[in-house]
Amino acid sequence: MFTFLSVIVLILLTMVSYASGVTLAANRREYLVAVVDLLIVAGLWFILFWLRPQLSHLPLLAVTVGLGVVVGYLVGAVRLAGRQDVYTLPASELPEHAREKEGEADTAVPPNIFKRGWRRWNEFAGRMGNVQGRLLMGFFYFLVVTPFGLGMRLLSDPLAIKKSPPHSNWHPKENTDLTLEAAKEQG
Repeated sequence: MFTFLSVIVLILLTMVSYASGVTLAANRREYLVAVVDLLIVAGLWFILFWLRPQLSHLPLLAVTVGLGVVVGYLVGAVRLAGRQDVYTLPASELPEHAREKEGEADTAVPPNIFKRGWRRWNEFAGRMGNVQGRLLMGFFYFLVVTPFGLGMRLLSDPLAIKKSPPHSNWHPKENTDLTLEAAKEQG
């Protein structure tokens, strides 16, 4: 049980640290996850599972976070090189208490250093969560949906087309009761 949980923690922590690195490199620019990101995260998993028997838990967690952030930052910096568009979190995604009120002198978040830090963390976490969600959905699509779809495509025959007679695709209709009483029972 403990090894299963440690594997899940390692997988999720790798995704979190990679998304953090990418978000740091994006620096308020929009970052769209591509298949290359999924392959890089899978490569990180391969490296970390190879290192797992050689390191104890705490050094492995430190390597996971460090490697994920560094690789994510480098990949994000390379992919976003030369782009200057700034991504701001839409107000609809912010909680009600963090939204600024237009037309009023005071805002929902006063200029306190702790409040400004909390607000910046919320913006960063929103962008990081966007990257994480896209990574999770990408892995879900390629690891669950695609194999299921291929299996259904190859192994199922809902229209009974594959087992039809070679001379025709015609299926004989079953005889139905054409009496007046049967027609009255329909509705």
